[in-house]
Amino acid sequence: MAEPGVQSGFKVPPEVPRYFAGRGLKPAFSWLDVWGEEHAYAFTVAKAVDVELLTLFRDSLAGAIDRGEGFETWRAGLVPELRRLGWGGARAIADPARRDPDAAVDFTSPRRLQTIFSANMRSARAAGQWERIQRTKAALPDLLYVRTSSADPRPQHLAWAGTILPADDPFWTTHFPPNGWQCKCAVRQISRFEREKKLAEPGYSAERPESPARTFVNRRTGAVVRVPDGIDPGWAHNPGLARVRTLVASLSERLEAAGAPEARRAIAEIWASPLPRIVSRLPPSERVQVPVAVAPAVAAALDARSALVSVSRDTLAEKLGAHRARPTEVASFAAVQALIDAGRLVDRGQANRRSVVTERDDGWWNTVVARSLTGFLRIVSVHRLRAAQALKWLGGDADGRP
Repeated sequence: MAEPGVQSGFKVPPEVPRYFAGRGLKPAFSWLDVWGEEHAYAFTVAKAVDVELLTLFRDSLAGAIDRGEGFETWRAGLVPELRRLGWGGARAIADPARRDPDAAVDFTSPRRLQTIFSANMRSARAAGQWERIQRTKAALPDLLYVRTSSADPRPQHLAWAGTILPADDPFWTTHFPPNGWQCKCAVRQISRFEREKKLAEPGYSAERPESPARTFVNRRTGAVVRVPDGIDPGWAHNPGLARVRTLVASLSERLEAAGAPEARRAIAEIWASPLPRIVSRLPPSERVQVPVAVAPAVAAALDARSALVSVSRDTLAEKLGAHRARPTEVASFAAVQALIDAGRLVDRGQANRRSVVTERDDGWWNTVVARSLTGFLRIVSVHRLRAAQALKWLGGDADGRP
Protein backbone atom coordinates (compact mmCIF):
# COMPACT_ATOMS: atom_id res chain seq x y z
CA MET A 1 0.00 0.00 0.00
CA ALA A 2 1.29 3.49 -0.81
CA GLU A 3 2.29 5.68 2.06
CA PRO A 4 -0.39 8.15 3.15
CA GLY A 5 0.13 11.86 2.87
CA VAL A 6 2.40 13.63 0.43
CA GLN A 7 4.38 11.15 -1.65
CA SER A 8 8.11 11.18 -2.29
CA GLY A 9 8.90 12.87 -5.58
CA PHE A 10 5.54 14.62 -5.63
CA LYS A 11 5.72 18.30 -6.47
CA VAL A 12 4.08 19.96 -3.51
CA PRO A 13 1.55 22.65 -4.46
CA PRO A 14 2.43 25.95 -2.74
CA GLU A 15 -0.96 26.07 -1.00
CA VAL A 16 -0.09 23.01 1.11
CA PRO A 17 2.93 24.38 3.02
CA ARG A 18 1.06 27.69 3.43
CA TYR A 19 -1.37 25.83 5.69
CA PHE A 20 1.49 25.20 8.13
CA ALA A 21 2.91 28.71 7.85
CA GLY A 22 2.10 30.85 10.85
CA ARG A 23 0.59 28.07 12.97
CA GLY A 24 1.52 28.79 16.54
CA LEU A 25 2.41 26.13 19.08
CA LYS A 26 -0.26 25.02 21.54
CA PRO A 27 0.97 22.37 23.98
CA ALA A 28 -1.88 20.05 24.95
CA PHE A 29 -2.29 16.99 27.13
CA SER A 30 -5.35 15.71 25.25
CA TRP A 31 -6.65 15.97 21.70
CA LEU A 32 -9.76 17.46 23.31
CA ASP A 33 -7.79 20.53 24.41
CA VAL A 34 -7.42 21.92 20.85
CA TRP A 35 -10.75 21.66 19.13
CA GLY A 36 -11.98 21.70 15.55
CA GLU A 37 -11.11 24.91 13.74
CA GLU A 38 -8.42 25.77 16.30
CA HIS A 39 -6.15 23.40 14.38
CA ALA A 40 -6.18 25.86 11.49
CA TYR A 41 -3.93 28.23 13.41
CA ALA A 42 -2.64 26.23 16.39
CA PHE A 43 -0.33 23.24 16.01
CA THR A 44 -0.63 20.58 18.67
CA VAL A 45 0.22 16.95 19.36
CA ALA A 46 -1.63 15.15 22.15
CA LYS A 47 0.57 14.68 25.25
CA ALA A 48 3.27 16.97 23.80
CA VAL A 49 3.22 19.49 26.65
CA ASP A 50 6.92 20.29 26.18
CA VAL A 51 7.47 23.25 23.81
CA GLU A 52 10.79 21.93 22.50
CA LEU A 53 9.18 18.60 21.63
CA LEU A 54 6.19 20.26 19.99
CA THR A 55 8.49 22.51 17.97
CA LEU A 56 10.35 19.42 16.70
CA PHE A 57 7.11 17.83 15.53
CA ARG A 58 5.91 20.97 13.78
CA ASP A 59 9.19 21.72 12.04
CA SER A 60 9.72 18.12 10.95
CA LEU A 61 6.23 17.91 9.46
CA ALA A 62 6.67 21.25 7.70
CA GLY A 63 9.94 19.96 6.24
CA ALA A 64 8.29 16.71 5.15
CA ILE A 65 5.62 18.71 3.34
CA ASP A 66 8.19 20.93 1.63
CA ARG A 67 10.23 17.92 0.48
CA GLY A 68 7.26 15.73 -0.45
CA GLU A 69 8.28 12.99 2.00
CA GLY A 70 6.19 9.97 2.92
CA PHE A 71 5.67 8.53 6.38
CA GLU A 72 8.65 6.16 6.58
CA THR A 73 11.12 8.81 5.42
CA TRP A 74 9.73 11.33 7.91
CA ARG A 75 9.77 8.79 10.74
CA ALA A 76 13.35 7.73 9.99
CA GLY A 77 14.53 11.33 10.32
CA LEU A 78 12.40 12.15 13.36
CA VAL A 79 13.11 9.24 15.70
CA PRO A 80 16.82 10.07 16.20
CA GLU A 81 15.85 13.64 17.03
CA LEU A 82 13.27 12.42 19.54
CA ARG A 83 15.94 10.30 21.19
CA ARG A 84 18.33 13.23 21.27
CA LEU A 85 15.74 15.24 23.21
CA GLY A 86 15.21 12.38 25.65
CA TRP A 87 11.95 11.12 24.16
CA GLY A 88 13.29 7.80 22.84
CA GLY A 89 10.93 5.61 24.87
CA ALA A 90 7.96 5.61 27.20
CA ARG A 91 7.81 8.50 29.68
CA ALA A 92 5.23 9.59 32.20
CA ILE A 93 3.45 12.81 31.25
CA ALA A 94 1.54 14.86 33.82
CA ASP A 95 -1.59 16.77 32.88
CA PRO A 96 -0.83 20.49 33.41
CA ALA A 97 -4.54 21.13 33.97
CA ARG A 98 -4.72 18.28 36.54
CA ARG A 99 -7.93 16.96 34.97
CA ASP A 100 -6.54 13.54 34.00
CA PRO A 101 -4.07 11.15 35.65
CA ASP A 102 -0.49 10.89 34.44
CA ALA A 103 -0.05 8.97 31.21
CA ALA A 104 2.87 6.87 29.89
CA VAL A 105 3.62 7.95 26.32
CA ASP A 106 6.12 6.70 23.74
CA PHE A 107 6.42 9.26 20.96
CA THR A 108 8.54 6.85 18.88
CA SER A 109 5.67 4.35 18.64
CA PRO A 110 5.00 3.71 14.91
CA ARG A 111 1.26 3.75 15.49
CA ARG A 112 1.34 7.07 17.32
CA LEU A 113 3.63 8.61 14.70
CA GLN A 114 1.40 7.29 11.91
CA THR A 115 -1.61 9.02 13.48
CA ILE A 116 0.29 12.32 13.87
CA PHE A 117 1.64 12.20 10.32
CA SER A 118 -1.63 11.19 8.68
CA ALA A 119 -3.78 13.76 10.50
CA ASN A 120 -1.44 16.65 9.74
CA MET A 121 -0.65 15.71 6.14
CA ARG A 122 -4.23 15.08 5.14
CA SER A 123 -5.44 18.30 6.76
CA ALA A 124 -2.69 20.29 5.04
CA ARG A 125 -3.49 18.76 1.67
CA ALA A 126 -7.21 19.37 2.20
CA ALA A 127 -6.55 23.02 3.03
CA GLY A 128 -4.39 23.41 -0.07
CA GLN A 129 -7.01 21.73 -2.23
CA TRP A 130 -9.74 24.03 -0.88
CA GLU A 131 -7.64 27.06 -1.77
CA ARG A 132 -7.24 25.79 -5.34
CA ILE A 133 -10.96 25.03 -5.55
CA GLN A 134 -11.81 28.60 -4.65
CA ARG A 135 -9.43 29.84 -7.33
CA THR A 136 -10.80 27.63 -10.11
CA LYS A 137 -14.46 27.07 -9.26
CA ALA A 138 -15.69 29.28 -12.10
CA ALA A 139 -14.49 26.62 -14.57
CA LEU A 140 -14.91 23.61 -12.25
CA PRO A 141 -17.88 24.53 -10.07
CA ASP A 142 -18.80 21.17 -8.50
CA LEU A 143 -17.21 18.75 -6.06
CA LEU A 144 -17.56 14.97 -6.17
CA TYR A 145 -17.18 12.97 -2.95
CA VAL A 146 -14.85 10.11 -3.89
CA ARG A 147 -14.97 6.66 -2.31
CA THR A 148 -12.42 6.13 0.43
CA SER A 149 -9.30 4.12 -0.33
CA SER A 150 -9.37 2.56 3.14
CA ALA A 151 -9.47 -1.22 3.41
CA ASP A 152 -12.06 -0.91 6.19
CA PRO A 153 -14.21 2.09 5.26
CA ARG A 154 -16.80 3.67 7.51
CA PRO A 155 -20.34 2.91 6.28
CA GLN A 156 -21.41 6.56 6.51
CA HIS A 157 -18.46 7.69 4.38
CA LEU A 158 -19.33 5.09 1.75
CA ALA A 159 -22.87 6.46 1.70
CA TRP A 160 -21.53 9.93 0.83
CA ALA A 161 -19.48 8.62 -2.12
CA GLY A 162 -20.94 9.78 -5.42
CA THR A 163 -22.44 12.97 -3.95
CA ILE A 164 -22.02 15.91 -6.36
CA LEU A 165 -22.67 19.38 -5.00
CA PRO A 166 -21.53 22.94 -5.83
CA ALA A 167 -18.24 23.98 -4.25
CA ASP A 168 -20.09 26.60 -2.18
CA ASP A 169 -22.70 24.18 -0.82
CA PRO A 170 -22.88 24.21 3.01
CA PHE A 171 -22.32 20.45 2.99
CA TRP A 172 -18.62 21.00 2.38
CA THR A 173 -18.32 23.22 5.47
CA THR A 174 -18.58 20.12 7.67
CA HIS A 175 -18.06 17.15 5.30
CA PHE A 176 -14.95 18.14 3.33
CA PRO A 177 -12.55 15.24 4.03
CA PRO A 178 -10.72 14.14 6.04
CA ASN A 179 -13.74 13.43 8.22
CA GLY A 180 -12.02 11.61 11.05
CA TRP A 181 -8.88 9.91 12.31
CA GLN A 182 -7.21 7.94 9.48
CA CYS A 183 -10.02 8.96 7.08
CA LYS A 184 -8.85 8.49 3.47
CA CYS A 185 -11.88 9.93 1.71
CA ALA A 186 -11.35 12.60 -0.95
CA VAL A 187 -13.19 15.03 -3.17
CA ARG A 188 -12.58 15.78 -6.82
CA GLN A 189 -13.38 19.05 -8.55
CA ILE A 190 -15.38 18.56 -11.76
CA SER A 191 -16.83 20.56 -14.63
CA ARG A 192 -20.52 21.08 -15.40
CA PHE A 193 -20.17 18.66 -18.30
CA GLU A 194 -18.76 15.88 -16.10
CA ARG A 195 -21.40 16.59 -13.49
CA GLU A 196 -24.22 15.98 -15.96
CA LYS A 197 -22.46 12.89 -17.30
CA LYS A 198 -22.00 11.41 -13.84
CA LEU A 199 -25.57 12.15 -12.76
CA ALA A 200 -26.83 10.09 -15.70
CA GLU A 201 -25.01 7.07 -14.23
CA PRO A 202 -26.08 4.97 -11.22
CA GLY A 203 -24.37 5.68 -7.92
CA TYR A 204 -24.25 9.48 -8.26
CA SER A 205 -26.57 12.07 -6.74
CA ALA A 206 -26.97 15.84 -6.68
CA GLU A 207 -28.99 15.64 -3.46
CA ARG A 208 -27.38 16.76 -0.24
CA PRO A 209 -27.12 13.71 2.06
CA GLU A 210 -29.08 13.79 5.26
CA SER A 211 -26.72 14.58 8.11
CA PRO A 212 -28.38 13.90 11.45
CA ALA A 213 -26.21 15.13 14.29
CA ARG A 214 -25.43 13.79 17.72
CA THR A 215 -24.51 15.70 20.85
CA PHE A 216 -20.92 15.49 21.98
CA VAL A 217 -19.67 16.82 25.31
CA ASN A 218 -15.98 17.69 25.45
CA ARG A 219 -15.07 16.33 28.87
CA ARG A 220 -11.93 18.49 29.02
CA THR A 221 -13.53 21.85 28.28
CA GLY A 222 -17.20 21.24 29.02
CA ALA A 223 -18.18 22.47 25.54
CA VAL A 224 -21.32 20.89 24.10
CA VAL A 225 -21.35 20.57 20.30
CA ARG A 226 -23.43 18.88 17.62
CA VAL A 227 -21.43 16.51 15.43
CA PRO A 228 -22.82 15.06 12.16
CA ASP A 229 -23.14 11.27 12.21
CA GLY A 230 -20.19 9.63 10.53
CA ILE A 231 -17.72 12.38 11.43
CA ASP A 232 -15.35 11.96 14.36
CA PRO A 233 -15.68 14.64 17.06
CA GLY A 234 -13.32 17.51 16.31
CA TRP A 235 -13.27 16.80 12.56
CA ALA A 236 -16.54 18.41 11.47
CA HIS A 237 -14.85 21.34 9.76
CA ASN A 238 -13.28 22.19 6.43
CA PRO A 239 -9.51 22.66 7.00
CA GLY A 240 -9.12 25.16 4.16
CA LEU A 241 -12.19 27.20 5.02
CA ALA A 242 -11.25 27.14 8.69
CA ARG A 243 -7.72 28.23 7.83
CA VAL A 244 -8.91 31.32 5.95
CA ARG A 245 -11.53 32.22 8.54
CA THR A 246 -9.30 31.80 11.58
CA LEU A 247 -6.26 33.29 9.85
CA VAL A 248 -8.10 36.52 9.11
CA ALA A 249 -9.70 36.65 12.56
CA SER A 250 -6.46 35.99 14.43
CA LEU A 251 -4.59 38.33 12.10
CA SER A 252 -6.94 41.19 12.92
CA GLU A 253 -6.55 40.51 16.62
CA ARG A 254 -2.76 40.50 16.33
CA LEU A 255 -2.72 43.72 14.32
CA GLU A 256 -4.87 45.42 16.94
CA ALA A 257 -2.20 44.70 19.53
CA ALA A 258 0.87 45.14 17.30
CA GLY A 259 0.83 48.92 16.91
CA ALA A 260 0.60 50.99 13.73
CA PRO A 261 4.11 50.41 12.24
CA GLU A 262 3.94 46.63 12.56
CA ALA A 263 0.33 46.57 11.37
CA ARG A 264 1.26 48.54 8.25
CA ARG A 265 4.03 46.07 7.40
CA ALA A 266 1.75 43.09 7.92
CA ILE A 267 -1.03 44.63 5.82
CA ALA A 268 1.39 45.26 2.94
CA GLU A 269 2.36 41.56 3.06
CA ILE A 270 -1.30 40.51 3.04
CA TRP A 271 -2.01 42.42 -0.17
CA ALA A 272 1.09 41.01 -1.84
CA SER A 273 -0.17 37.48 -1.04
CA PRO A 274 -2.99 35.34 -2.51
CA LEU A 275 -5.16 35.82 0.62
CA PRO A 276 -7.45 38.63 -0.70
CA ARG A 277 -8.36 36.66 -3.83
CA ILE A 278 -8.94 33.52 -1.75
CA VAL A 279 -11.30 35.44 0.54
CA SER A 280 -13.11 36.93 -2.48
CA ARG A 281 -14.01 33.41 -3.62
CA LEU A 282 -15.37 32.18 -0.30
CA PRO A 283 -19.08 31.32 -0.07
CA PRO A 284 -21.36 34.31 0.70
CA SER A 285 -22.13 32.82 4.11
CA GLU A 286 -18.55 33.50 5.21
CA ARG A 287 -18.59 36.96 6.82
CA VAL A 288 -14.83 37.54 6.72
CA GLN A 289 -12.99 40.87 6.89
CA VAL A 290 -9.45 41.46 5.56
CA PRO A 291 -7.35 44.28 7.10
CA VAL A 292 -6.42 46.92 4.51
CA ALA A 293 -5.14 49.99 6.39
CA VAL A 294 -4.57 51.77 9.68
CA ALA A 295 -6.38 55.13 9.91
CA PRO A 296 -6.35 56.74 13.37
CA ALA A 297 -7.75 60.09 12.21
CA VAL A 298 -10.66 58.42 10.40
CA ALA A 299 -11.30 56.36 13.54
CA ALA A 300 -11.34 59.53 15.63
CA ALA A 301 -13.71 61.31 13.22
CA LEU A 302 -16.15 58.37 13.24
CA ASP A 303 -15.65 57.48 16.90
CA ALA A 304 -14.67 53.94 15.89
CA ARG A 305 -13.52 51.24 18.28
CA SER A 306 -10.29 50.68 16.37
CA ALA A 307 -8.05 52.41 13.83
CA LEU A 308 -7.84 49.21 11.78
CA VAL A 309 -9.72 49.44 8.45
CA SER A 310 -10.95 46.23 6.82
CA VAL A 311 -12.70 45.18 3.63
CA SER A 312 -15.46 42.56 3.61
CA ARG A 313 -15.67 39.36 1.64
CA ASP A 314 -18.70 40.80 -0.20
CA THR A 315 -16.78 43.87 -1.38
CA LEU A 316 -13.81 41.72 -2.41
CA ALA A 317 -16.11 39.34 -4.27
CA GLU A 318 -17.63 42.27 -6.17
CA LYS A 319 -14.29 43.83 -7.05
CA LEU A 320 -12.06 40.76 -7.43
CA GLY A 321 -14.58 38.21 -8.69
CA ALA A 322 -13.89 36.22 -11.84
CA HIS A 323 -15.87 38.63 -14.00
CA ARG A 324 -13.86 41.62 -12.73
CA ALA A 325 -10.49 40.07 -11.96
CA ARG A 326 -8.47 43.03 -13.17
CA PRO A 327 -5.03 43.63 -11.67
CA THR A 328 -5.96 47.27 -11.11
CA GLU A 329 -8.62 46.21 -8.61
CA VAL A 330 -6.09 44.42 -6.41
CA ALA A 331 -3.70 47.33 -6.78
CA SER A 332 -6.43 49.73 -5.66
CA PHE A 333 -6.96 47.89 -2.38
CA ALA A 334 -3.21 47.46 -1.90
CA ALA A 335 -2.86 51.23 -2.24
CA VAL A 336 -5.52 52.09 0.35
CA GLN A 337 -2.97 52.77 3.09
CA ALA A 338 -1.06 55.20 0.87
CA LEU A 339 -4.30 56.84 -0.29
CA ILE A 340 -5.42 57.41 3.30
CA ASP A 341 -1.99 58.65 4.40
CA ALA A 342 -1.75 61.20 1.58
CA GLY A 343 -5.43 62.17 1.35
CA ARG A 344 -7.72 64.65 3.02
CA LEU A 345 -10.71 63.71 5.11
CA VAL A 346 -14.07 64.93 3.79
CA ASP A 347 -17.38 64.91 5.62
CA ARG A 348 -20.09 64.75 2.95
CA GLY A 349 -22.93 64.75 5.45
CA GLN A 350 -23.39 60.98 5.52
CA ALA A 351 -23.80 59.49 8.97
CA ASN A 352 -20.98 57.17 10.05
CA ARG A 353 -19.15 57.61 6.75
CA ARG A 354 -16.21 59.66 5.49
CA SER A 355 -14.40 60.11 2.18
CA VAL A 356 -10.63 60.39 1.90
CA VAL A 357 -9.82 62.36 -1.24
CA THR A 358 -6.32 61.93 -2.64
CA GLU A 359 -4.48 63.34 -5.63
CA ARG A 360 -1.88 61.07 -7.21
CA ASP A 361 0.08 61.06 -10.45
CA ASP A 362 -2.67 58.99 -12.07
CA GLY A 363 -5.47 61.35 -10.97
CA TRP A 364 -7.86 61.81 -8.06
CA TRP A 365 -9.13 58.97 -5.86
CA ASN A 366 -11.98 58.66 -3.37
CA THR A 367 -11.62 56.12 -0.55
CA VAL A 368 -14.93 55.74 1.29
CA VAL A 369 -14.73 54.44 4.87
CA ALA A 370 -17.74 53.64 7.04
CA ARG A 371 -18.21 52.69 10.67
CA SER A 372 -20.09 49.41 11.07
CA LEU A 373 -22.90 48.82 13.53
CA THR A 374 -20.35 47.13 15.79
CA GLY A 375 -18.09 50.19 15.70
CA PHE A 376 -15.34 49.02 13.33
CA LEU A 377 -14.07 50.69 10.17
CA ARG A 378 -14.91 49.15 6.81
CA ILE A 379 -13.98 50.09 3.24
CA VAL A 380 -17.07 50.86 1.20
CA SER A 381 -15.39 51.85 -2.05
CA VAL A 382 -12.09 52.81 -3.66
CA HIS A 383 -12.58 54.54 -6.98
CA ARG A 384 -11.35 57.31 -9.23
CA LEU A 385 -12.84 60.79 -8.91
CA ARG A 386 -13.21 63.55 -11.47
CA ALA A 387 -10.91 66.45 -10.72
CA ALA A 388 -13.77 68.96 -10.71
CA GLN A 389 -15.69 66.90 -8.16
CA ALA A 390 -12.64 66.42 -5.95
CA LEU A 391 -11.81 70.11 -5.93
CA LYS A 392 -15.42 70.97 -5.16
CA TRP A 393 -15.43 68.68 -2.14
CA LEU A 394 -12.08 69.93 -0.91
CA GLY A 395 -13.05 73.53 -1.38
CA GLY A 396 -15.63 73.57 1.33
CA ASP A 397 -15.46 70.35 3.26
CA ALA A 398 -11.82 69.51 3.83
CA ASP A 399 -11.01 69.20 7.50
CA GLY A 400 -7.41 68.09 7.50
CA ARG A 401 -5.27 65.20 6.55
CA PRO A 402 -6.11 61.84 8.13
